[in-house]
Amino acid sequence: MADLFICHTAYQVLIALVRALRAGGADFVLTAGIPDAAALGGRLQAAGAANAVTVVDESLWPGTVSGPFAHARNRRAFEKNCGWRLNPVDYAHIYISNDWSALGRYLQDCNAPYTLCEDTVGGTLDPDQHLLDAQRAAPKGLYRYWGDAPQCQTVESEDAEQCTLFPREKLATFSKKALLANLTEAEKAAVRRVFLTRPLPESAEGATLLLPRSFVLDGLMTQAEQDAMFQAVAAKYCEAPLFIKTHPRDETDYAALFPGAVILERTMPGEVLNFCLPFRFKRAVTVQSWVLRGFTAAEETVFVSLEDAKRMIAL
Repeated sequence: MADLFICHTAYQVLIALVRALRAGGADFVLTAGIPDAAALGGRLQAAGAANAVTVVDESLWPGTVSGPFAHARNRRAFEKNCGWRLNPVDYAHIYISNDWSALGRYLQDCNAPYTLCEDTVGGTLDPDQHLLDAQRAAPKGLYRYWGDAPQCQTVESEDAEQCTLFPREKLATFSKKALLANLTEAEKAAVRRVFLTRPLPESAEGATLLLPRSFVLDGLMTQAEQDAMFQAVAAKYCEAPLFIKTHPRDETDYAALFPGAVILERTMPGEVLNFCLPFRFKRAVTVQSWVLRGFTAAEETVFVSLEDAKRMIAL
């Protein structure tokens, strides 16, 4: 039996792509929130990683109900509205990173055993686990998230020996950092076919890579404030030639904000740059993002906290 990977982000697709290639193929469920999900699914199949790809729009689920047979009623509502039905016995393993999602709740409604994957390198080792702590202090509703659901049989960690969030028997070490550091040339080529839809520059001596994200979507600032903040960060830390690779959800017009900069595809995970460029950046800069944790394509990395970045905005 094949495995099933449920992906909410391009980064999750990247990790699942490599795992599926090594397993000889797998099924994929991509959420409609991934930019160009259908086209991405087609490239996964063309690369030989995906046996089948289903795009699911989680926003079509009307939401949870309670009362008698709530799990069964929620399951049927999800299947009717979202157009996808899971038979857990069809898969050897089911992998998901965001089990707090509608798809994660659906897995629990189906009583489907699943493995929770880390959404970032070393996420289970972070000292701040306030969401999990709050849930354990005051559990509410039908569902449990972040690995606490009884249907979650395994939680993957970058280093299970150091993780203290779960019983040792529930943990498994799976190093995303090691996975991406040990790709074969054939795997690198497959990743490029899936994620690169236009050629990258062949050289850029002394270039800086700016890796922004959308704080506007997070409700933390206005677009004008964010634009001014990234301009201030770039003025302090970035030297020409400037490359910009933003988060897939960020729809800011960086070409207008930084005339002359090379704008990389926002739908491409930043980690792809580790092994698809014929050069290394002199410096990579980000604001309040963990994207640099596994980034090796720059000689120097600079992490700027959101508070420090805000102070740079000219008043």
